[in-house]
Amino acid sequence: MSKRPAPRRRQETRAAILECLLRTKGAFRPQIARETQLTEASVSRIVSDLISEGVVQYVRRKAPYVGGPSSFITLSNDLAVAGVELSNNRLSFGIGKFDGSVDYVERMPAPQVLRQDDFERAFKESFGTLRRWAGERGVAIGQVALTIPGYSGNGAGNHIFPWDMGRLEGFLAEVLGSIPLALTNSVVAQAAFNRYSARADYPDIGDHLFLFVGHGVAGVTVGDATPLDAFSPFELGHMVMAQGGMPCRCGHRGCLEAYTSLPAIAEICGLSEEDILRAGDSFVDLGLSRSVRSRLRERLHILGVGLGNALNLQPARNVVVSGWPSLLPDEDRGAIAEGLNSSLLGGFDPGRLRLSFIPPVIGNDPGAALSYAAYCFARAGGIERSDAADYLLGKTA
Repeated sequence: MSKRPAPRRRQETRAAILECLLRTKGAFRPQIARETQLTEASVSRIVSDLISEGVVQYVRRKAPYVGGPSSFITLSNDLAVAGVELSNNRLSFGIGKFDGSVDYVERMPAPQVLRQDDFERAFKESFGTLRRWAGERGVAIGQVALTIPGYSGNGAGNHIFPWDMGRLEGFLAEVLGSIPLALTNSVVAQAAFNRYSARADYPDIGDHLFLFVGHGVAGVTVGDATPLDAFSPFELGHMVMAQGGMPCRCGHRGCLEAYTSLPAIAEICGLSEEDILRAGDSFVDLGLSRSVRSRLRERLHILGVGLGNALNLQPARNVVVSGWPSLLPDEDRGAIAEGLNSSLLGGFDPGRLRLSFIPPVIGNDPGAALSYAAYCFARAGGIERSDAADYLLGKTA
């Protein structure tokens, strides 16, 4: 007679507590109970298990009120996650903790058209270096995440990086051994970073569409009560806006990305992408002429048209935009609303659709992959102490 699987409810409650700790960067027991809708007795029992397994820890902190608890609970500093991120013509590897700190980073240039053979060769070599670094320091890794632009887990293939996914998964399993791996689209990882990095500027608006405008233009639906990967990301950048228009890296012409991606904007401005990101919201002061500002508003209008078309198919009341558009002043970003007004059913009405903008974090790769790895670790309910040795990279076969 086969062994019955452990009740799902136990994993769900563990995951709820770990996700709360990841999002808040630590909490007192009553706060955890409120946010997870569990009783304090249940929280105490599960936290006790997680402490015995080395997944969470107590940190002494002054109680929030007289007579309140002083045992502040956080994710353990003895566990870490690894992230691998392919973005902005760069392949990055990193190891970080659940508090958002990063202990190890390696970055290397990657061509816009990266062949699978070259990726696998670079991955094997760099992950070997990462493995040795972790092994020498006894760093235990609970999860690895790899983020790839255009990736879809539904078997639809990836037309940005048209690799053999079956071969890739086999290769990664061989290199990583028993270390858990999560593959995801870059925009999902960006959403994880913004959700779990405790950004003070991220709007508290509940369910929303997160739109990232960088080398690509992609979106994903984010919900307070749903997993980050509950909804498939969509590559808005490959919506064709002009027949026979500008060439796109996907092989088509006239795609939204060809007009609104960061490389396209950098060319208009006569600046490098690094210059734009480094300057942040002051990049408009880097000697941009009136005609350049006008061309940028034209591109923002095109972005608004594409976003409106997407919202006709997948309605949302709130949209959060991150990327180069968020570095511009309100007077320029109004062109997005004008584009929405010309494409969204019923036109753009601020009472029905709220647009928020958050600046991109500069040069933080593989921060997004690390955030997604931490999220996946929490969603899995953590690891048992008996399995912890399997995640010690220096000892993994």
